[in-house]
Amino acid sequence: MDYYSLKMRASQQVGEGDQKHEQHISGAERIVSRDAVEAVCSAMAHRAMTHSKGDPDFINIKIEKVCEKDIQILKALPVTRIDVDTWQQGLDKAFELINEAVFSCHPREGGDLSSLMNFARKLPELLQATFPMRGAMLYDIATGTRLEPDQQRGVRATYMDALHSSTVDSCKNHFNEAIVLATKVANAPGMVAELCISDDPNYITGYVASKELGYVRIMKMKEMGDENGGRIFLFDSRKAKAEDCIEFLQKKKVLVETE
Repeated sequence: MDYYSLKMRASQQVGEGDQKHEQHISGAERIVSRDAVEAVCSAMAHRAMTHSKGDPDFINIKIEKVCEKDIQILKALPVTRIDVDTWQQGLDKAFELINEAVFSCHPREGGDLSSLMNFARKLPELLQATFPMRGAMLYDIATGTRLEPDQQRGVRATYMDALHSSTVDSCKNHFNEAIVLATKVANAPGMVAELCISDDPNYITGYVASKELGYVRIMKMKEMGDENGGRIFLFDSRKAKAEDCIEFLQKKKVLVETE
């Protein structure tokens, strides 16, 4: 059976004169059967037009045929949940999990340990740098460098959906979409871990994910009303080539078995 990849992106122009720029409003993507294309496209348009971040000036919906033989099926990451009292506690827990994942990839020689301590101190700064980006930062833990071909755009994980999903819903389901994305990212060549905070001002839950950790939901990672959010992919260039990782994230078609 043939499938269709559907992608929606909505944005608006903000600022004046030289300060005018495009601000992301909403985005979504699905991989669906032919008979679901029209209904899902309609739901995507409705979602873009009713987003809490405002009315878009531009909506693009892209439809692309996908052959079944080109799709990889992945088992969803196991899910755990961490409840915290404050968003600061949640952010601290996320940094702790990321640092543990990165430390586990390194031998314990003194020089290496020093560079890892520098990374732990630098992590909050890296996260903040992702706030204006459309995609994710791709950070090489082996060299301490960023690997995105375009650092303003970042790297985007695309071409993915839940296996056997037939839901047509104009409302965003943060958890369902995140578990699909996190599962694909965790299976990319050389991937160590992912850190994500949503840019939705009405959604304060974030996550840390990897093959080893699974999908760890942290229920508060920012204040309600905060429009800042970002994503970091932690990559190890000793395990894979950056080009292979980016190719998988941006081109490989994936359906995730969530049950």
